[in-house]
Amino acid sequence: MADPMKTPAHGKVLRFARAAAALLPLLWNTGCGGTATTLAAEDEGLIVIRRSEAEDPKSIDPHKTGDVISSRHASMAYEALLEYDFLERPAKLIPCLAESLPQYDAATNTYTFRLRDDVYFSDDRCFHPDATGRTFEEEGLGPQGTKGPGRKLVAADLAYSFKRLAALPDSEGFWVIEGKVAGLDAFHAEAAPLKKDNYAEDAEWRAKLEEPVEGLSTPDDRTLKVRLTEPYPQFLYAISMTYGAAVAREACDYYGKELARHAVGTGPYLLTQWRFNSQITWERNPNFRKQYFPTSDKPEHARFKPYMGKQLPLADKVVYRIIKESQTDFLEFMQGNLDVCGIDKDQFSAAVTTQSEVTPKLAERGIQLLKYAEPTISYISFNMNDPDVGTPGGEKARAIRRALCLCIDRDDHIRRYLNGRGEPARQLVPPGTWGHAAGCEMAVQQYDPARGREILTEAGFQLEKQGETLYRAVDPATGKQVVVNVLLRRNDAQAGDYVTFLKACGDKVGINLQAERMTFAEFLKRQNEGTGQAYDAGWVMDYPDAQNMLQLLYGPNKPPGINSASYASPEYDRLYKEMSVLDETDPMQKQRKAELIAAMHKELDKDAPWVVLNFRKTYSLYHSWYAQPDPNPFAYTYVKFIYSDTPSRAQRATSWAERPLLPALVMLGLLLLPAGLMGARILKQGR
Repeated sequence: MADPMKTPAHGKVLRFARAAAALLPLLWNTGCGGTATTLAAEDEGLIVIRRSEAEDPKSIDPHKTGDVISSRHASMAYEALLEYDFLERPAKLIPCLAESLPQYDAATNTYTFRLRDDVYFSDDRCFHPDATGRTFEEEGLGPQGTKGPGRKLVAADLAYSFKRLAALPDSEGFWVIEGKVAGLDAFHAEAAPLKKDNYAEDAEWRAKLEEPVEGLSTPDDRTLKVRLTEPYPQFLYAISMTYGAAVAREACDYYGKELARHAVGTGPYLLTQWRFNSQITWERNPNFRKQYFPTSDKPEHARFKPYMGKQLPLADKVVYRIIKESQTDFLEFMQGNLDVCGIDKDQFSAAVTTQSEVTPKLAERGIQLLKYAEPTISYISFNMNDPDVGTPGGEKARAIRRALCLCIDRDDHIRRYLNGRGEPARQLVPPGTWGHAAGCEMAVQQYDPARGREILTEAGFQLEKQGETLYRAVDPATGKQVVVNVLLRRNDAQAGDYVTFLKACGDKVGINLQAERMTFAEFLKRQNEGTGQAYDAGWVMDYPDAQNMLQLLYGPNKPPGINSASYASPEYDRLYKEMSVLDETDPMQKQRKAELIAAMHKELDKDAPWVVLNFRKTYSLYHSWYAQPDPNPFAYTYVKFIYSDTPSRAQRATSWAERPLLPALVMLGLLLLPAGLMGARILKQGR
């Protein structure tokens, strides 16, 4: 039974009250200077980067990272054979654990890597003689202060890491090399079913990891050979993701599933603190090899001159605060307690002018704005197994999908709900990535609700006009309006705005377009199970190749794989298989690849398994003391190159905080006044 006192109006007022309460401690700190003073004392004598995350990493086990936050934190401690050049654009791979780029034998499809001779794993309990044959589960936290010296990285560690990636049944990244390394798929099929939940029961699984795999060989401690089953031009990109990171057998055996919370890698930082929902602290790894900031005489790199030639990592410590509320994040940044800050829709007008520059108030504090386009696409994927909108529904279902593609006003959504931070998507490949071309634009992804209504009428639906721009599409077979439900991966105020937008779009073609809000974890579960009609989805490109986007609709990648639509088109799959093995460095292959990408978009234009929405543009703020790098969305190892002038931050943040209490109370009143007035209006309307 519903509580009659808890009306929707009361709910909105409660949200205002909660938001106001969240601001109180921040404003108190602004008046009293406690936070800035405390951080200044804590950071004295050190170079410290202070940032935030909206949530904790899901896992820092590199083979179980499947999201940006987890990948970023895993890359603080773990490294792969190659990494991206910090300075060069477009993105360019350079050696990391390897001493040079690999040799490739086209006749045998074999890559040969030569490893550096100065790479060591970080000191850890798992390397101590007393921990041999024991586990973290058995020992607990007590002996963790007694560490063993980290040993040298050898080629067998990389071979083990590839096998572990394949053998873990909950591996997030096996897909990047699935079907590509000789013998590894057969190994996966045999090993994954052997995995149990604890060390004692995993003896058979661990023994399996000792077995050789045909395509992985280590002639000596510094040489790794990887033989592929077919040409795979994206291979070096794929293994440069966190999935290709080197892990130590000792660490995997000792920590087991707890490796998700313990990092034992070769990288520049050590995990020294993780308070869930609060803070993650990384500190300089004393075992990290001698690596230096790259040098360059190019004019566009001039601002990095002060750091060129300096030993990495530049910072002694990197502190991430877990801040779930964007208002709190913004106010912490404005106090100088964070070096960098994203801009939510609610803070946009307070931070950015109509000319897309920071406001004068922010400019006075030396705050600067960074704007860049991300190779990220937002879309709605239809469940092609659904009887009403998928393949079983035949032409009527296809008409529904096409009509929904045509009713979405992407420009309006970007303007009104994203503050202009995006570009309408008419194809899958983002601008700036080779393969993005005018010839790939899909007619069905234009905004044309009139054409959408025509398509529904042609498919046999009855269109009833309900108002000036509102319609009702009725299926004569049932006498009911067409309803499509989209699962949303969030449940916040912005999700509410999105629901309103989708409903208004659907009304233009007569489809009752509903949306169900849920947590991200619940959304992923429903999507992987295929228990929704459509899914609000997005993809951040893993590497700079169009194949990385186009694989999202390749039939064999169906759920729980990355093809959330369960789209299965023999023609699309045929074109994809030919396209995916072509090498862009060969002019003839590059031309053929462009033709195939265009042909694949023509298939998608006919079938409409997705509503493509927008390519994202990111705006973020950073303080003058922070050396903001040029964005490289494919690189997660960039933190070692970042510098923050910590004394300057401490001095300025402390001076900003040293102000009388009265101004803070006045600020609080100004912030709460609009909320109070709006709350009163809501209550009045709710009576």
